[in-house]
Amino acid sequence: MLLRRFALYWLPIVIWMAVILGLSSQSNLPSRTDPNTGERIGTTYSLAKTWHVIEYAALGLLIFRAAHSAGGGLRLRPGRAALLSAAVCLAFAGLDELRQSFVPRREASINDVLLDGSAATIAVIACVLWLQSRGRLRATSSG
Repeated sequence: MLLRRFALYWLPIVIWMAVILGLSSQSNLPSRTDPNTGERIGTTYSLAKTWHVIEYAALGLLIFRAAHSAGGGLRLRPGRAALLSAAVCLAFAGLDELRQSFVPRREASINDVLLDGSAATIAVIACVLWLQSRGRLRATSSG
């Protein structure tokens, strides 16, 4: 029963964090050719930032699900679960950017940390509002 709860609520978080770490560990980022100059250039800025938003919005939602759920999660109230999700994502983003500073041809950016934390926070707030509008949040809990 405990293993099932871990697999349902916590394993997806661990897997998704591993995916994020794997992606940020790549020093050979996709490149393209500039049509004007023929020069090889790295991943476009907007594409890289879009991936940051997707990665951390998903992570925030996974953490919120585990923190709020009663079946195997922490059973926190929605506000506390949302705050925990945002804080964990912000901390993870900061540590990942620090680690990324040691990857060849990569650099750490506080702006990426802020973008990641913002994406997670906005996704979790949107989820809470959506669940409230549908009457699907647990009103009482032990947290």
